[in-house]
Amino acid sequence: MLNKRYIVKKPYKLKQADHVLQEADTRPAGKFDVIIVGAGPAGSTAAYFMAQQGLHVLLLERGPYPGAKSCGGASIIAEHTHKLFPNFWDELQWERMVTDQSFWWMTKDSVLSTRFQSKRLSAAPYNRFTIKRVHLYKWLAQKAIAAGAILENSHHVSELLFNGNQAIGVKTSEPQNKYYLADIIVLADGANSLLAEKANLIQRVSPLNMSLYVKETIVLPSVTIEERFNLSPGEGAIIGLYGYPTAGINGTASIQTFKDSISLNVGMSVASFAQSGNKPYELLERLKRHPYIQPLLMDGDVKEYGSALIPEGGYHAIPKLVHPGVMLIGDAASLVNGVHGINLAMWSGYFSAEAAFAAKIARDFSEKKLHLYQTLLNESFVMQDLKANADVAQMQINIPYLFDLYTRMANETAFQIAKVYTMPKLAKRKFILQKLISMQPIGKLIKDGWRVLRVMIR
Repeated sequence: MLNKRYIVKKPYKLKQADHVLQEADTRPAGKFDVIIVGAGPAGSTAAYFMAQQGLHVLLLERGPYPGAKSCGGASIIAEHTHKLFPNFWDELQWERMVTDQSFWWMTKDSVLSTRFQSKRLSAAPYNRFTIKRVHLYKWLAQKAIAAGAILENSHHVSELLFNGNQAIGVKTSEPQNKYYLADIIVLADGANSLLAEKANLIQRVSPLNMSLYVKETIVLPSVTIEERFNLSPGEGAIIGLYGYPTAGINGTASIQTFKDSISLNVGMSVASFAQSGNKPYELLERLKRHPYIQPLLMDGDVKEYGSALIPEGGYHAIPKLVHPGVMLIGDAASLVNGVHGINLAMWSGYFSAEAAFAAKIARDFSEKKLHLYQTLLNESFVMQDLKANADVAQMQINIPYLFDLYTRMANETAFQIAKVYTMPKLAKRKFILQKLISMQPIGKLIKDGWRVLRVMIR
């Protein structure tokens, strides 16, 4: 029987009378080496590698099954995934092998694009695959179960339990209303980890550092997708969209192709939505009506509509990841860096497993011992990539017109070059220069260019 007087919900000094477990809660539902909250890519990867090393692991998922709350698909980096799960492409149900990467800088009536296609990207060990999130989440969870982890679905963890400052378990809300004990708690509960915030482990995430994306999955026949995107069977395209999609505010959109559907998404920071008054679904509908997007989606049926919060504050927005008995991984740790989202999450799960195993061997679950997780992150490409792009988020705040203005200037330049005038070439060059200067003075253009260059080469 656990002494209820020493089980508190907060790790810092609080009035004990307000924060002790009730008598009815003092019979634990189980004791584990590790409890992982959230069966997404980070949580399931952590559970798999921990279970492989013989740890007794409980994986708690809020939804009825892993991926139940996810919408549409994403892309994963083949090399990074292959190092964790060799030849994963033989097991995981993937959609298309990405051989076409494009970027579109858009205005209301034009597109300036760059496109790279290569058959070399379709050769092992490949480059990127598009996948349906639900397939990835279920596959990772099944691997964790096969390794020996216990998965409990429909379990909403409401709070962490502490003995002093040391985390010792979690409590679930109705209908279970139980608590489970463990030596280590791993939080993989997604962006804006309310559990960590409630336990005073992290501060509330700033709306400047959290982005909201909305997306639709639009069903089309495979042959139609391949014709419209000029793809061979089984090959896929990813298109990054900038400028017009976010209505004059820094943000991004993208198109991803799957076997028999297209995913279209658009998003920007929560703060930008609040300040601009733009509604997410209106941005998506506006983008779908663009003259160069509409033909790609023609006759398609909308199968899914959803939204997701993504931590995009970068390196400087990463919270403290290690606490006595607790590690934060994946989106809960703000480990997102451009195309590296899911893969950074999976690697953070792997590193947390290494730290958990070392702590178990030493029978030491202190913050100092678990700090191995932070060390492994710091020494890996995960933190090094994030550090290399550390100032990108702040740059977009400092230059709020970056994507919109310079996209319009690039398209205006391309238009004027393409337009045939009855004037000498030298006069035309001067005319184009005057056009650009009217949009942005040379002094400010040079200043912005230097600010961007400093961020890129730091």
